[in-house]
Parts: sequence; C-alpha cells; structure tokens
Amino acid sequence: MFKINRMVMAVTLLVALGFIMIVWAHGRSAPQPTNSVKAVQLRITFGQHWANVTAVEGSTFTVERDGKKLAITPYIRNEGKVELRVFENENVATLLVGKATTKLEAGGLGLSVQVLDANKKFSSDLLAVSGLTCCARACDGTLVCGAVCVCTDCGRCGPNWCDCAIPGPTDE
Repeated sequence: MFKINRMVMAVTLLVALGFIMIVWAHGRSAPQPTNSVKAVQLRITFGQHWANVTAVEGSTFTVERDGKKLAITPYIRNEGKVELRVFENENVATLLVGKATTKLEAGGLGLSVQVLDANKKFSSDLLAVSGLTCCARACDGTLVCGAVCVCTDCGRCGPNWCDCAIPGPTDE
C-alpha cells in the first residue's frame, strides 16, 4: 500500500510539472527572424488604371508614362503611414500617405497613392533568391519598375508569393 501511494504521488507530480511546462512554453513568444526586411504594399492609380506595388523600405521604384518619370522611395512610419520621397529629375518632394487615397501631382503624372499594407516582412534570403527588380505595364502604357512585386490591370511581375489582389473602389 505504501508503494502504491508513492507511485500515485510521483505520477501526479510528473503530470503537474508537465502541465506547468506546457503552460510556460505556450506563453513564450517565438524569436523574431533576424534576417527579415520591411516592405510596404501600395496601390497606385492613374485614371482608370492601377498598379499594386510591393517595395522594400528604402528601395526606389519608378513610374513612367509618355516620357515622364518619377522615382519613389517608401519609408514606413508610425500608425500605418508611409513617407514617400518622390524624385523628379533633381526635385524631391515628400508625401505622407495612409489607408485613404492621396493625390500625387508631380512630373506631369497625375497619380493617387494608397497604403494597402505597411507591415509586410520578408526574409532577406527569399528576396535575394527572387531578385528585387520587377517591371509591369498597365493597360494605358504606364510602366512601373524596381519593386519586389508589381501587379497592374494588364500584367504582373513577381515571384509566386506576390500578392496581386485586384483593387476595389477607391476612397476618392
């Protein structure tokens, strides 16, 4: 009888310790990958045409139509906002955009910009394999180049994980 009580107590103790270990392990967060890069997904509309652009923070992509060209560099800011540095020849303009559609009048290209996702993260290894240069043309001939992923109303450039959701109605 004395041996049975000891066994029951030992088993109960092991079960309790196992349960405590499960609860403790569940509460811990997994370590964040050290080789990730931040990216942003933007929707650019020009008239009735559009492009969804996924670009790494600090990298530059271009929008070109009818010989007019803009270079745009996104920088992620707080609360889902993205600062865009827009280069036209030697002129630089800064624009803060968010989830609402924001008009961008520069270089003779009338555009609207909207942040779709300001919190994208990719493994730098994945980006190195896929390459960072991508170009696609919209149906009106506008060429968007230099991002990780570009989807337009007439084409797509990007790896198989490229998110190319067709835009819904704009907030204009």
